[in-house]
Parts: sequence; C-alpha cells; structure tokens
Amino acid sequence: MMGMNLNRELFFGLGIIMIFLALDLWTKKWAEKSLNIPKHLFGGKIQLIYVRNYGIAFNKLSGKKKLILIINLFLFIYLSYLLYIDIKNYFAYSLILAGGLGNFINRLQKGYVSDFIYFNLKGWPVFNIADFEILLGIVIVMLNEIVA
Repeated sequence: MMGMNLNRELFFGLGIIMIFLALDLWTKKWAEKSLNIPKHLFGGKIQLIYVRNYGIAFNKLSGKKKLILIINLFLFIYLSYLLYIDIKNYFAYSLILAGGLGNFINRLQKGYVSDFIYFNLKGWPVFNIADFEILLGIVIVMLNEIVA
C-alpha cells in the first residue's frame, strides 16, 4: 500500500477533477439549451438528445433522490481514500470522482441528471460526459489490475 505523493499526484489529481468536472457541467448546460431538437450524427448511429434522468445507471432507483445522494457521498469518501492510497490509479480515480461529482452537482441543483448522448442500440441508455469519465476510469483501473 503506497501513499500518494501529495506534492505531485494530488495536485494532478485535483487538476484532472477540476478540468473534467468543468467539461461535464459545461456540456450538460449546452445540451439543455441547445438540444430542443435531437441531432443525428454518423447516419443516426449516435444521437444528441436531451433527457432528464431521475435515477442512476440505466435509470435505476428513479425517484429516490435522497438515497442516490447518500450512496454518492459514501462513494466519494471511498474513492477519495483510494485516490490517496493507490498511486498507480490516481488518474483513473480522478476521472471517476470528476464524473461522479458532475452528476452529483447536477442532481443537487436540478433534482435529476442531464443526459444527451445516445448510441442507437436497443435498450441502451442516454449518457453524458460524466458517465464516460466514470466508465473510462473504471476501465483504466481494471486494465491496471490485470497488467499488475
């Protein structure tokens, strides 16, 4: 178990969180204002369509805002701990925290999460940038664990 070098990794981790959090919040604001009519990309394979998600992944726990916020707080505490002790994955944990914070802030401010990226696959949910940040962070952690 290796502690984080507070002079470098924590600085970079916080920078990653701030940059990706800002990107997520900006794109959600853009989607809410600009996507009153869906936009089709790549022959309709990807759609930019604004929807409100009152749940979490695949709209689970819809309408249970307080429970979702409590779960998020526990996950933030745990991820912050991992960010501190697991130096090899600080970039991945920073991405996951940025995405989680973006959705958390959105849910606190509006009562829902703004989603707007849809891959035209049957049963596939609409995503946002935060969801991709979380997914990318998880994939990086998994790859680092497989390689290690």
